[in-house]
Amino acid sequence: MGLIVRGDHPEWVIQAASEVLARTAKLEAESKVEELAFLAEVEEVSHIDVESQRFLIKERFETIPQCIVTMGRIDYKWAAPEGREKLTSEYDGHPYRRIHDLSLTFDDSFLKNEDGVDMSDES
Repeated sequence: MGLIVRGDHPEWVIQAASEVLARTAKLEAESKVEELAFLAEVEEVSHIDVESQRFLIKERFETIPQCIVTMGRIDYKWAAPEGREKLTSEYDGHPYRRIHDLSLTFDDSFLKNEDGVDMSDES
């Protein structure tokens, strides 16, 4: 595409690039449907090819965006705002959630104090 995006902050640049890429991809996919529809009219391709392209567009652009995001060694599931709105209990107002529940331990030992450790305030 030759896309160059410049801005003061990385999140602005990524957001701008994302919107440009999404709109361009959708326009390209829709123009492919138009091209195939024309070719189907002159019997160069079948109508199944046109419907297949329409299905691919629906699959890509109707599905709410979701990704796996890794920060350090922890994986998170990210969903676009519309997905988080549909799954409010899963996301609880956050843009992403941990995939692995670190509190899930064999002996319920998550955040329990170790025996023999003095927890009294020394100040």
